[in-house]
Order: sequence, then structure tokens, then C-alpha cells
Amino acid sequence: MKKLLLFALLATLALSCRNKKNQEQESTVQEAPKSTAPYQVGQTMYVHALLGLSLRKGPDAKAEKVGAAQYGEALEILALPEADQTYIAETIDEFQLKGHWVKIKNADQKEAYVFDGYLAKFPTIEEEPEEDIALPEWFYMNLSKPKGEREVTAPNEKEGILEGYKQAFADGGEFELILYNGGVTQFLRIPSNTLSFSQALVTLRSFYFSTAKNLKIVRNAKTKKIKVNDTANPYEWLEFEDKGDKVIVGFYSTD
Repeated sequence: MKKLLLFALLATLALSCRNKKNQEQESTVQEAPKSTAPYQVGQTMYVHALLGLSLRKGPDAKAEKVGAAQYGEALEILALPEADQTYIAETIDEFQLKGHWVKIKNADQKEAYVFDGYLAKFPTIEEEPEEDIALPEWFYMNLSKPKGEREVTAPNEKEGILEGYKQAFADGGEFELILYNGGVTQFLRIPSNTLSFSQALVTLRSFYFSTAKNLKIVRNAKTKKIKVNDTANPYEWLEFEDKGDKVIVGFYSTD
């Protein structure tokens, strides 16, 4: 009788240990990092790198180059990247433009890997805006619909404002234009769930400086703003500022 009780006890302990081990394995699988990519399998993404992107045989910057994707080209996502496989494409002071190598398929049905930090869910904007629409405003109209009428800014001699206006957008974004005696200042206030700071930097510098041959990009360590300008034209520049829930992009032009 004692032997039977001992056997039953050992069997119970063995089963308990096996169940605990299975639970630990399941817990390990559940805790594996999930992809944080801003796209899904089957989604079409567009190249916003002016010089295009390299297509590589594997998910690595050193993998064999098997082709190229041009600015504006549409690519289909075939698989989500691993969350812990981060690649840094650019470093501007303390700011890093990060992303992942994602498996894609192009219009020729060619499968390869590209760096996703220069991809966006909306196409590049090739058409010119109408005469009364500013270039940054036109950019944003391709992302969200205008909400209501423009709010006109009254002239202010003390601040040197000649005229201006604000335009709200359906996603909570806003465009503002101010005309001064010595130039024009424009702002895009973009909700971070519409464009992240990195996405705004990548897409807007390519859009605004599409014909520039030598861009200069610097970061102010004190204000943490990133300034982008064409060295051939010091009278126009962009400034990008991360405000947490919004990205503020300033477009400056002086006489």
C-alpha cells in the first residue's frame, strides 16, 4: 500500500513539473517582441528617398544588392520585420533615423529586402498646387482633408505681419502662413499619429527640396530642432521640432 502511495505521489510531482515547464515555454513565446512597424502584410508603401533605395538579398545592409527601388515607387509588404532587428541609417547629433529591413515585392514581382525608414503609406506628390495654395499646405492636403474655411490673420504693424491665414485639417493638423516685410514663414503642426518625427523629416525634406543637389542637415543641441537647407540657397530652410503629440515643421523664406 505504501508503495502505491509513493508511486502516485511521484507521478503527481512529475506531471506538475512537466506542466510548469510547458507554461514557462508558452510564457517565453508570448513575451517575444512583436513588430512595431507602421504597416501590415499586403499593404502598399512608397519610396520617399530621393536617390532611391537598394534592394538586398537579405535583411542586412551588407547583404548582396539585387536591384533598386526609385523615388515614388510602390512596394508591397510581404512580411513584417523582427522588432529587435533595428538598423540606423542616419545620425544627426543625438538623433538617429532608425528602421528595419522589410521583405517586399515590386511591380515586376521581384522579392527583396529594403530599409523601411524611407517608406511611407502615401505616394510621393508630383503635381503642382493651385495658385492660391502654398506648397506645405498642398503637401498636407494629400494626407488629410481641410476642415472648415481658412482663418484670416489680420495685419499687425507692431509685429511686422502684412497678412496670413490658418487652415485646420480633419486629422487635427494645422497649416499657418504668415507674410512679413522681409519674407514668409509657414508652419505645419502635424499630429504624431499622422506622421512621426522621422516620417515628417524624410518625406518633407524630399518633397520640399526635390531639386536640391547638396542638402545640409544639422541639429541644435539646445533646442533639439533639426534644420535642413540647400547650401546653394541659404535664404530658405526647414526646421523640424518634436513636441510629443505633434511634429512642428517650420518653412522659412527671407528676401
